[in-house]
Amino acid sequence: MNIPYQNIEIEQIYSQVLGTCRRSIAVCSAESGEGVTSLACALAQRNLLAGHSTLLVDLNLYRPALQSLLGIENSPLNLSDSREISTQPINTTLLTAPQLISTSQSPVVLTGITAPLKRENIIKLRQTGALEQCISAWLEHYDTVILDTSPINRINAQNIPAERAAAACDGAVLIVLAGNTNEAAVSSAVNKLNTAGAQLLGCVLNDRDNPSLKNELLRETQRLPALFRGLRCRLKKFIVNNRLLTLEI
Repeated sequence: MNIPYQNIEIEQIYSQVLGTCRRSIAVCSAESGEGVTSLACALAQRNLLAGHSTLLVDLNLYRPALQSLLGIENSPLNLSDSREISTQPINTTLLTAPQLISTSQSPVVLTGITAPLKRENIIKLRQTGALEQCISAWLEHYDTVILDTSPINRINAQNIPAERAAAACDGAVLIVLAGNTNEAAVSSAVNKLNTAGAQLLGCVLNDRDNPSLKNELLRETQRLPALFRGLRCRLKKFIVNNRLLTLEI
């Protein structure tokens, strides 16, 4: 799922989350497939267009997406040839060097770090203070760091706990896929974030599978037989122009 960074919804989220003094943000979800990577990429693109150098870090070990989905270049980024504010590459022993990220769905080119693969590095990143040190080093070179995290309720030996990553940042955003994720899963995720000491900034509802009444009515009008084409056109026009159906709930 791709979320265009020009969307007004992204603008609203950006102004509340990154339009302040916060420099490091973790995007989290209770379960997989809720749109964490899409939201993280959209926020990173919007932040970059605002004139802030941005680093997108893939810590979603349950379903890493940066390298396969976005087509990262094979060679590490040479910061001396980029527009980044630093002239020295960032060297870490636990994570790969920053690389350029490009996608055919957006003209904006980001800088990202792929998910760690070595088990010993994953174990070290779970330790208290490890991610904090990495984020502190990244912030010396970038204005903003955005973390793409694993599902909070998906606990396995390969993951870096999302609540741990969120606690290392200035704040966290929880995205929920409306109509799919139940209340118990969301409540469990929020409790884990609070227990870890993460600052939960808010919850984003992804209505991909939960369309508005207006969209549902428009979809139903398409089911009318061709014999009622005139009626279908009049109903569609009425629904599109109805002010009540355009109001947000």
